Amino acid sequence: MADDGLHLAETPTRLVRVTDEISGQKTLGHGVRYARVRSHAIAKTARRLVPMTVNVDRRIAELLCSRICHELVAGIAAINNGVELVSEIDASMAEEALSLIGSSARQASARVQFYRMAYGLAGYEALQSMGAVRELVDGIVQTEERFTLEPSATAASEPLRPGWGKLIMNMVVLAMDCLPRGGGISIGVDRQGGSSSLFATGRGEEARLPDRYVAALAPGVSPDDVTALNIHAYYTLALSASLGDRLAPAPANGVVDLRVKV
Repeated sequence: MADDGLHLAETPTRLVRVTDEISGQKTLGHGVRYARVRSHAIAKTARRLVPMTVNVDRRIAELLCSRICHELVAGIAAINNGVELVSEIDASMAEEALSLIGSSARQASARVQFYRMAYGLAGYEALQSMGAVRELVDGIVQTEERFTLEPSATAASEPLRPGWGKLIMNMVVLAMDCLPRGGGISIGVDRQGGSSSLFATGRGEEARLPDRYVAALAPGVSPDDVTALNIHAYYTLALSASLGDRLAPAPANGVVDLRVKV
C-alpha cells in the first residue's frame, strides 16, 4: 500500500511535467509555423515589389508568330474559299471544289507539322534520324511545286543529336528563300576528318541570298535590326550559334550552300 501511495503521490507531479513539456512543444510548434507563414508572406510581397527579369525577347517571339501565321494563312484561306464555293455551285463542280479543299488541307497540315518541329521545343528531341527530317521536309517541299527534295550521297545515316534536325529544317526554309525560281534542295550531315557539318544546299536558276537576309546574318546583328521579313534568317543564325558555328551562307554559280559545323 505504501508503494501504491508513493506512486499515486508522484503521478500528479509527473503529469504536470509531461503537460508542461507538451504545452511547450505546441507553443514552439505554433511559433515555428507562424514564423514560416510570416517569412512566406514577406517573400511574396518582395516578389511583387521587385520586377521579375524574364530572359525572353518578346519582339523576336512576336515576329516568329507572325512568320508562322504568314505560312499558314494562305492554305487555311483556300480551305475556307473551297467550302464557300461548294455551297454556291451546282453538283457538277462540287468535285473540283472538294479537290481544292483537300489540297489546301494537306498543305496546311504539312506546314503545321513542319513548323512545330522547326520553331517548337519538340524539334530538339523528337527528330532523331535523317529519315524523320526528310519526311517533314518532303511534306513542305511538296506544297510548293517549284521545289524538289534531292538525295544526298554524303548524308550520314547515324542518329542525330538533339537540335540537329531542327537546325536542318530551318536551313531548308532559308534555302528555299534563296531560290526565287525554284530548284532542288539536298540536306544531311556531312562527316569528314572527325568533324560533322549540317547542310542544306539549294540549286537553281538565279540562286542567291536575298537582300533582306544580309543584315540578319551579319556579325554583330542586333535584335532591333530584325523585321518580319528577315526573322527566319535571324532565328536560324541564333540556332546555329547555339549548336555549333555561326551559319555563313556561300552562294555561287546557281548554288547556295548553307552549312554549320557542329
